[in-house]
Amino acid sequence: MATYSLPTYDSSNYQNNRPQYKDALVDTILEYHLKNPEATTDLAVDVATGTGIFARQLQRGFKRVVGVDISETMLQSARKASAQSSIDFVQSPAESLLFLEDSSVDVITVATGAHWFNIEGFIAEAKRVLKPAGTLAIFGYTGFAHFVDYPQCDKMLKEFGLGDSKLGQYWDQGRDVLVEGYRDYHRALTRSKWVDVIRRIYPNTIQGEPSTELPPVAGESPIVMDYSVSWRTLRNYWSTWSVLATYHPKHPECEAADQVLLREMMAAAGSSNLDEPLNLEWEEILLLCHPPQ
Repeated sequence: MATYSLPTYDSSNYQNNRPQYKDALVDTILEYHLKNPEATTDLAVDVATGTGIFARQLQRGFKRVVGVDISETMLQSARKASAQSSIDFVQSPAESLLFLEDSSVDVITVATGAHWFNIEGFIAEAKRVLKPAGTLAIFGYTGFAHFVDYPQCDKMLKEFGLGDSKLGQYWDQGRDVLVEGYRDYHRALTRSKWVDVIRRIYPNTIQGEPSTELPPVAGESPIVMDYSVSWRTLRNYWSTWSVLATYHPKHPECEAADQVLLREMMAAAGSSNLDEPLNLEWEEILLLCHPPQ
């Protein structure tokens, strides 16, 4: 998560142009959590909270919400955006939540951030702080999508974002964990004997899915993402990618990469209207589990 932690990273742009999550996602997590009659809703902790996007959505389901992030730059924006809320924000690494007592948290959420963690370290810390009837919810989106009306754009976006000839080599370490649909978390949680581990993907296009080992459940409809876009807002979203904050300083002579991508994709789609609504199916993942007993 090094790039997002930089004081120079534009966290206000992140706050303004990152997707929101479906309100029903909170209900989905609560439904899973409350199947245990001993489960309570006193405290939810949103780890890698960024600018607090999902922490604010959690408020309607829990008596207290705490947002945690390693980046003080992000937390400054989170506190500003959440000024009317009662959310507490704490600077801390995900693998060492020392401000939390053992068995004190009902639900831990990680919204499009778990790929930046040390997987084993975070799982061990989540086990420590969760109540026996607690829930860990890891979810997110890869940033790639199926263009329903312009399928020729699908491959272009992935090649631009992941190909070494474009941006692929400039991502912070951990990006592959997300692109592969958090399957490394699925494996680690299963090895550590977490209970009722469910990993759901939508659509069934997550890169590198194994055919037999711990296969995910393919959802029939989106459950994580709530993001309607035009070409204009899609470019605004791309501008929040951490990879651009790494790429551009190393290539100051080059045109802004998000502008190049926008131009090439609109040309491939035969579109000239920046405000044309786009029909997209975003790649998303939801992983739910309970701590080992």
